[in-house]
This record gives sequence, structure tokens and C-alpha cells, in this order.
Amino acid sequence: MDYPYKKWMYGGAILLAIVSGVSIFGEPNAWLPVPLPILVLAFFPFGMYPLLTPILYLLIVKYLSPHKYFAKFVLALTIFFSLLNIWYFQIYWAEGVKHQGVTHTRIVAIENFVGFGAAIAVAIYGVISGKRSIALAANLLLFLLLSWCAFPFLGKLGFGGS
Repeated sequence: MDYPYKKWMYGGAILLAIVSGVSIFGEPNAWLPVPLPILVLAFFPFGMYPLLTPILYLLIVKYLSPHKYFAKFVLALTIFFSLLNIWYFQIYWAEGVKHQGVTHTRIVAIENFVGFGAAIAVAIYGVISGKRSIALAANLLLFLLLSWCAFPFLGKLGFGGS
């Protein structure tokens, strides 16, 4: 395993653990929305919640990035989560407006739209260029979105939210 590969793998996992932890320990707001999967895992013992996305990221980078179709896999995964996220917002938009307010819900939706748009653009560039580093960057960007703002909890927050 070469050094740049390890840097992507372990550096990305550490960054994802930090982002996941901040998402839970920080005060939820429009700029720091709580991703629903991270919120659910926060109720599990042993502080497992900041480890979900880093572990999945490590597994993907370690086992899938060496393959020649890795960039296409990242693009497909990014499009899949983008579409799932759009569907999620369609279902929970009214709930978000009711409990978090129109401004909060719009800001979080824009964060997701811009973030996933950027991730798709980087992933497409990774496929076109054939550069593994670009595909790894798109993969990290996807996982950062999943750790930070994708699938945000839009209901009533019992710990300081309104």
C-alpha cells in the first residue's frame, strides 16, 4: 500500500470521525444539521456513532479503490445517495418547515444540493480523467456529506432545537 493511498484512507477516516462527532456534540443548527443515521446511532452504547461513516469509508477505500471501476462505483454511489436524499427531502419537507422553520430547512436543502452537486461533478471528472486521486476525492466528499448534512433530522429537537 503506497503512502498517498494510506493518507487518503486514514486521513479521510479521521476527518470523517471528527465531522461525525461534531455533528452530534455541536449545537444543531442550519450550518450543523444532525444527519439522521448519526442521530440514531448516538443512542447506541460505546459511542459508536462517530465511527459509522469512517468504518464504511475505510472498507470502501481499502477493498474497492484498487479496482479499475472504482471511479464508476463512486459516481453510481454518489448519484444513488443524491436521489435518495432528494426523496428524503420531499417526504420530510413539511416536517422540517413545521419544527425547524422555513429558513433552516431551505439552508439545509441548499447545503445538500450544492454538496451533492459538487460530489457528482468531482465523481464525473474522476471517471473522465481516470485519475484515482480524483475518484478518492469524490468518495471522501460523498462520505463527508453523509457525516455532515445528508438526510438531516428535520423533526422537533428535544435538546435545544425549536
